[in-house]
Amino acid sequence: MNSYIKSNAMFMASGILFTIFLFVALLISLEATESWDRMIGESLYRIGEMDGFFIFLSYIGSKLFFYPALIVLTLFILFKRNWYLALFLWGNLVGVRLLNTLLKTIFSRDRPSLDHVVEAGYYSYPSGHSMNSMAFYGAIAYLCYWMIKKSWLRNTLMIFCFVLIGLIGFSRVYLGVHYPLDVFGGFAMGASWLLLMSGIYSKVVHNKKINSFHN
Repeated sequence: MNSYIKSNAMFMASGILFTIFLFVALLISLEATESWDRMIGESLYRIGEMDGFFIFLSYIGSKLFFYPALIVLTLFILFKRNWYLALFLWGNLVGVRLLNTLLKTIFSRDRPSLDHVVEAGYYSYPSGHSMNSMAFYGAIAYLCYWMIKKSWLRNTLMIFCFVLIGLIGFSRVYLGVHYPLDVFGGFAMGASWLLLMSGIYSKVVHNKKINSFHN
């Protein structure tokens, strides 16, 4: 599959996931669905009494971890002189965080009335941790797919990234700061954003290679 077709496939998948995100938002607006969402969220609240574990997961799904980790990763990437990749990673993270704030403002869903185990402000839908983690760790998985040649290592790291994303999303329900549909919507929108950015990055790199060939 050439870069042009690959980029268009990413854009199409991004649009599908955005549609799913809007569908979840519609479900939240329905009283029956919203009631079920609250009930499921309350049943998962602090289940198993593993506060420390899920607080840690919530931390590595926050800006307190993302930005320092991205700075370290960027230094390595710039050492390799891959400027476009550094711009992709920063645009992906900063963009998804700004988009999440905008979407929270639009939908203005209140957070659960449960006692929050960790501090959480602003609105509930979509979950910022879920959305941002999908974009950030999803980008890491994307890089693993294209850059690691050993299949066992590549597959292991990719699986680890997606398991981590799922656990971070679940941690927000466990800690009482989000409902399940907040998390699901966050995953859909985070993946949509990541695929959009990945498609743009793929096109830019493809065009760069074409220009280099002609020059």
